[in-house]
Amino acid sequence: MVSGSTAGIGYAIARTLAQEGASVIVNGRSQAGVDEAVDRIRSETGGAVQGFAGDLSQAEAAQEVVRRHPGISILVNNLGIFEPKAFEDIPDEDWLRFSTLMS
Repeated sequence: MVSGSTAGIGYAIARTLAQEGASVIVNGRSQAGVDEAVDRIRSETGGAVQGFAGDLSQAEAAQEVVRRHPGISILVNNLGIFEPKAFEDIPDEDWLRFSTLMS
């Protein structure tokens, strides 16, 4: 799964993963944007691509994507901002703050 993958760097990552044979879930906030990106990646790569429209800065959307796609093995988090600290040192409150700032 590549969050924020309907355009830009996220799109390029999703496209490359699909081209390399990975099953990819494209994410964006609008269904139209997700559908367009999924169609483009499929036509460009012939890869296995699905979409999920939802604002992953919201807990409900994050829970829904996991419910719909329980076998996600890899997450490329292309959303939000960050602070320079080790991944394991980032508490949930910071993740929520980072994603809310980008909403």
